[in-house]
Amino acid sequence: MVQYLDFFVSLLGILYLWWEYRAHWMVWVAGIIMPAIDVYLYYEVGLYGDMTISVYYLLAAFYGLFLWTMPGYGKRVKTSSGKEVLAITSMPLRVAMWLGVAFLLIWGSTWWFLDRYTNSTVPVQDALTNAISIVAMWAMAKKYLQQWWLWFVVNIIDVYLLAYKGLPFKAGIHVAYTVFAVLGYLRWRKMMKETEL
Repeated sequence: MVQYLDFFVSLLGILYLWWEYRAHWMVWVAGIIMPAIDVYLYYEVGLYGDMTISVYYLLAAFYGLFLWTMPGYGKRVKTSSGKEVLAITSMPLRVAMWLGVAFLLIWGSTWWFLDRYTNSTVPVQDALTNAISIVAMWAMAKKYLQQWWLWFVVNIIDVYLLAYKGLPFKAGIHVAYTVFAVLGYLRWRKMMKETEL
């Protein structure tokens, strides 16, 4: 069952990548379904940090869907079809500093918890991907361009972790996520510059 769900979520992940790359609100719909399944998958293979982060992803997907589709929230721009959407912006330095502090607190506390209270064989790495993902998902919901840098780092680490834990399809999709993080950054930067004109 785990392998079948791993395969299905990986296929859904391709749609997720496409919608994220295009900055389309449907990314959040896929973002609701995938973590709901991932909670079960990660529990089964003992990646408790990733299991916990999947719960967060589920809640963050609802938050992101709200922000991206809520008229009147944040800076809005018109698309070529005339629809108003949340603008892609650059993360302010003060926000980046607070996110850095949040990252360190989340990483340290998650590492401690996994090491002390679970049978995790990779508590440092599991906690690291957990902490980066939390701040990256929040930055994505805010539509900050720099969220792509965070996803690049977390996906490189996840490729190793998921392969090591016997989830080859998920590891493979994270290779694609790593490539898309670069492509997504370039596309979002172009889209941001076009709306600033």
